[in-house]
Amino acid sequence: MKLHAGCNQRIPEYHSWVSLVGGMRAKSYVELGCGSAHFMSLVGVERIVTVDLLPNGLGEGTSTHLQADSHDPSTLSRVLEMLGGPPDVVFIDADHESPAVLADFALWYPVARLAVGFHDIRMPSVIPAWEDLALRYPSVEIVARDIVSANVWQHGGHSPDGRVGCGGIGVIFKEDA
Repeated sequence: MKLHAGCNQRIPEYHSWVSLVGGMRAKSYVELGCGSAHFMSLVGVERIVTVDLLPNGLGEGTSTHLQADSHDPSTLSRVLEMLGGPPDVVFIDADHESPAVLADFALWYPVARLAVGFHDIRMPSVIPAWEDLALRYPSVEIVARDIVSANVWQHGGHSPDGRVGCGGIGVIFKEDA
């Protein structure tokens, strides 16, 4: 699988996430935020919907975009209708403030069949929400450590130890999946 830096994800983390979604044999996927969901078609995801307040600029032709508020229950209803049922996996990568992350999780976790992923779990504004949820649900963290991907993802910034002040993908699995 070949991803490019333009997907706005740290490549080793996103490779792992895409592989995990493929390994779960997900057939439907919702990304709150838009920018990288189109890569899910590489691992057999058949129905992809992105939801963002902004118009879609990426992934056209491989996903359907809904310009809407991810916290709005009517958006959830529209997405369920578009997919023909609940999504297998939801990826939260929209508003990166803890209250917004928690609002997205509260709305979308009940309908996700397999898992919910979170982008930027190492971002200071997301850490409180992620830490709270990760302790209460079956969870794992995908956090890259290599210097090369840190510097590429930070657009030439220097990371002597491979750590950055954001990034990381958290995954909460459905307990009954």
